[in-house]
Amino acid sequence: MIVSEINIKLAILGQWGVGKTSIVNTFIGKDFPAMYIPTIGSNIARKEYNLSSNHIRLNIWDIGGQRSFNPLNPVFFSNLDSALLIFDLDNPKETLQELIQTYMKNLSQHSPECITYLIGNKSDLIKPEDSEILLNNIRQYQIEGFPIIFISAKTQDNISEAFTLVIFNFLKKIEKKSNQKEFTGISKKFLESINKNEGDLDYLVINLEEIDPNTLHNKITPTIIKKNVKLAEIKEFPLREIKDLTKAQEFDVNKSLIKENIIDAFKNNFSIISDLITNLKKAPIDSLINNIDKSLEDLANLKKDFELKLDSILELDSNKQQS
Repeated sequence: MIVSEINIKLAILGQWGVGKTSIVNTFIGKDFPAMYIPTIGSNIARKEYNLSSNHIRLNIWDIGGQRSFNPLNPVFFSNLDSALLIFDLDNPKETLQELIQTYMKNLSQHSPECITYLIGNKSDLIKPEDSEILLNNIRQYQIEGFPIIFISAKTQDNISEAFTLVIFNFLKKIEKKSNQKEFTGISKKFLESINKNEGDLDYLVINLEEIDPNTLHNKITPTIIKKNVKLAEIKEFPLREIKDLTKAQEFDVNKSLIKENIIDAFKNNFSIISDLITNLKKAPIDSLINNIDKSLEDLANLKKDFELKLDSILELDSNKQQS
């Protein structure tokens, strides 16, 4: 039996400190971090699903939000199938404004057909008495046309379901646009393979016009912490005060850990290049040219990302020597 490959390119976007990397790590099974480590450029993670006649690969591009390292570079917004725009439920005004003014514009320009979601992270910090204020803060931005989901990376609440919704909606899009037999009913088969149903996913989406503040808190707040996290060790940093990594020393951000994170991302992204070449070998002749074009663009993006990471390491070393 021939197994068709389905690759989904998903970008995780938003201001630094909103929890993008924590969300990805929680989804792929890594520990919730005990301290904040900025992401430089992009880190790529993967999640794979095997169906009877389809192999689904979710490629997750975690894009750093540090302005000093240009997270708004167009290379991070090209060829996207889907995007999660992350904002901080504990700081909705600043982080939502950033999404609307910058990230949404870049998405519409470089990946206009991208399926986009607004994700409010840190629902574990929302108290029942704050629910109405939170909803009013979000409503004032008059956000329309984007599903809104509240999650918590720390407690894992709604994390798996949010990514499941991303894959499910992309597969439904494939079903609608393609007449190929191997894609018939693939969205339903995917849900069955992970023991989910559409009702589980419909429950996720917040309707800002209809939701009652009294019921909102029951919907978004987990009753238990699902992973053992040493909460006392987690360090919080003021979003409004750290503008670039030159101030990291002031807030005791470990630069050696940042450098280690960059090097790990180097190694991981090299494996992505190997997979791109392997996928080209498997591509059917009738779609080979299109796949080559996409792969060349991805390789160009990875090259620029490598350059960004190298510059960042040199800058961190330079700052270390000066201090």
